[in-house]
Amino acid sequence: MSDYEFGCVIRWANLDEDAPADLGLLDAVERARRERYLREGDRDRFAMGVQLTKLELAARTGLDPQEISLDRTCPGCGATHGRPVHPAAHISVSHSEAMVGVAVAEVPVGLDVERGGRDISEVARHLLSPGDPPGELVVAWTRKEALLKATGDGLKVPMVDLTLADGPPRLVSWKGRDDLPGRFRLYDLEPGPGYAGALALLSSG
Repeated sequence: MSDYEFGCVIRWANLDEDAPADLGLLDAVERARRERYLREGDRDRFAMGVQLTKLELAARTGLDPQEISLDRTCPGCGATHGRPVHPAAHISVSHSEAMVGVAVAEVPVGLDVERGGRDISEVARHLLSPGDPPGELVVAWTRKEALLKATGDGLKVPMVDLTLADGPPRLVSWKGRDDLPGRFRLYDLEPGPGYAGALALLSSG
């Protein structure tokens, strides 16, 4: 568990090392969604994300984790496969292979984790803007994914519209959205051996 600006806390779990998630924390909608996943690993990652989210919200609200209810309504289609929403805080969930992370904050937040060591050079043209600094592609990937999650755009916006700074992580520009660079706090994370991660926090001014 880690603390950042704007009341942000990150909780991590490693499915290879930690106890399985308590399925008793999932409500009927979440249990149904878990069962729709075809692979056991996907079911485990989803359940752990629910557990980490509800434990952190319980710590903030004083409620029992089983009393925490998350709204998962998709704003696009109205189905229950959207990102979790709760009135007490902003939430972002990310996972890659065995690593699951949840960031909860007072402001819009984006969290991304990716397993390192993969060859992602073939997708570099979708990741890198002309002004991006040289470096590991997976680092640029996690930073830009975190930024897109914090705004709620997701992959609807091309990653090449975002330009990163050399040196400490920072957003230099966002095509067509000149207000955003000055509002973001961006952090590189070390979720665990072999993984890269990034956290983005979007302030109001």
